[in-house]
Amino acid sequence: MRKLAPYNQEFRQFPLAIPDVGTAIVDFRDEAVFGLLNFSIGEYGADGPLITLMSRELKPRHVLWDIGANIGYLAQHFARPEFQLAAVHAFEPNPAALKTLQSLFHGHARVQVHPIGLGAVREQRQIYVYDHASPLSSIVRELPGATPVTISVFPADSYRTQNGIPAPDVIKMDVEGFEPQVFAGMQETIRVKRSTIFFEHLLMDDETVRELVPLGYELVFLLDDGTLTRDFAIRRRGANGVMVPAERMASFMSVAPLVR
Repeated sequence: MRKLAPYNQEFRQFPLAIPDVGTAIVDFRDEAVFGLLNFSIGEYGADGPLITLMSRELKPRHVLWDIGANIGYLAQHFARPEFQLAAVHAFEPNPAALKTLQSLFHGHARVQVHPIGLGAVREQRQIYVYDHASPLSSIVRELPGATPVTISVFPADSYRTQNGIPAPDVIKMDVEGFEPQVFAGMQETIRVKRSTIFFEHLLMDDETVRELVPLGYELVFLLDDGTLTRDFAIRRRGANGVMVPAERMASFMSVAPLVR
C-alpha cells in the first residue's frame, strides 16, 4: 500500500475501519498510518509498556487529554467501550494529521478533537510539517525540508474554562519538545484536578525536566522493559516520564517494578 499510494488515489483517501471506534480516512503515504493500523490490532511495539501503565491508571468515568494526538493512536485505543471513559479530548494542530484524526472520531460520543496547539500564551505560531511523516512535525525546531504552517496556540487553562472542557484525570503529552510551554499554560488545570501526567521527555535536558514537575508531585521514568526508575542517568532507556501526585504515588508504584 505504501508503494501504491503515490500512484493510486484510492490509497490516499482510504477508509480504514477501526472496530468500536470509527472509520479514518487515511493517506498511506503518511508513515503514521501504519502505526495507527498496528495499534488498532493490538500491536503496540515500543509503546506497549506505556499502554499497559496508562490502562491501569485510567478508570471508568475518567477524562483523558491526549495532547499531541497526531492521527489518533492513543485516543482510538482508549476510546473503546471497554475503558468506559467519560471523555477523551484529543489536541492536534498539525494539518497533516488532522484530516485523519477528525474523520476517525467524527460523530463519536466520547471523543472531541481540538484542532489547536496548547502552549503558554494565546498566539499564532509556525509548525514545521512533513506531509508524509506527520509524527515528526515540530513547533520548536525548523526541520529541513519541512513546510512551515501557521497554527493557533492557546493556554490550556483559559481554553478549558472558555469551552467548558472537563479537567483531565490523566494527561498524555507528546509535543516534540514543546512540553515546557504546554505545562506553563495548564498550571491551574493540573492544580484543581491533580492529574496523572504521562509525557515524552527525550528532547529535554535534565534541568528542564526537573523544572516541569508541579508542586506536590513526584516523577518517575518508564523504561522500555516496563520498569520504572527515578534515576536520571538511565531515563533515556525509555521515552516517557510520569508525574504523579504525591498522595497517590504509593499505589501507582505498586503496578510496576522500580529499578534504582
